[in-house]
Amino acid sequence: MDINLGELSALLAALCFSLATTTFTFAGRKFSATFTMTVSMLLSFLFLLPFHLALVGEVFPSDASLDHWWLLGGSSLIGYVISSVMLLRAFQFIGPRLTMLIVSFTPVFGALLAWLLIGQALSPIAIAGIALVTFGIAWVVADGKTYQVNLSAADFRRGLALAVGGAFGQAVAYVMMSEGVSDGFHPMSAGLIRTLVGVGVLWFYMAARGQLLGDLRSIPRAWRALALLAVGSLTGPVIGTSLVLLSLQYISVGVSSTLSSTTPIILIPIGLVVFKERIGPRAIMGSLLAIAGIALLFS
Repeated sequence: MDINLGELSALLAALCFSLATTTFTFAGRKFSATFTMTVSMLLSFLFLLPFHLALVGEVFPSDASLDHWWLLGGSSLIGYVISSVMLLRAFQFIGPRLTMLIVSFTPVFGALLAWLLIGQALSPIAIAGIALVTFGIAWVVADGKTYQVNLSAADFRRGLALAVGGAFGQAVAYVMMSEGVSDGFHPMSAGLIRTLVGVGVLWFYMAARGQLLGDLRSIPRAWRALALLAVGSLTGPVIGTSLVLLSLQYISVGVSSTLSSTTPIILIPIGLVVFKERIGPRAIMGSLLAIAGIALLFS
């Protein structure tokens, strides 16, 4: 059972992230992207407290060392905050599709960093699986569309740099999370620390920009969007992230980040049913490539 527990956890995390993405899409029609992320982090923290009490036996992890706070808090700052802001800026310069195409190579960055920094080597089968899944995701995200944008060459390079920086930051966050739970630290405790740091930084950021009060006033008029945010917070940052942290206790950064990044593949049937999107042959072929890679990673 333990042989595939890490792989199953990472794949289930991708499913949770897909559900969260769907609910955040609807909620984002009422709130700004930054405010959606900020409220989501607070709701996630409130959800995690009773979960932690039930599973660990205390409201907050008393056994967390300074190393845990440094590694897990740092992964939150880099992954939740810095990377997210960089990717949101990249959206403005080069658009979401090209940005997400670059982000799809996060597992490759993660595998290389884990090998260089913490000595996580990969078998040839794992490397082949990561390559198949990554290129399958990239093929689905690209979807054969062009990326013509009305920008100067400097702005286009700036957008590319921001997207690469965001993807690289997420890879660094994976490595730090892996080290943060490498001693058997409970995944729910790790998630609680990461979320607390994310809440503090994001709410300070919103307050410093002077947007917080105006966005908070919009909540009573959009209670349905808030309910969707609650669902997305539970499925994504709470359950999904906890599953990622659990997977990192059993498998490498490269394999975990690859499987948990298959959200674009899982979103294809969701898009068909919920958003009535058309599934083209490119999406089907990309999905088949990713599925073949997943099978290799489970082998």
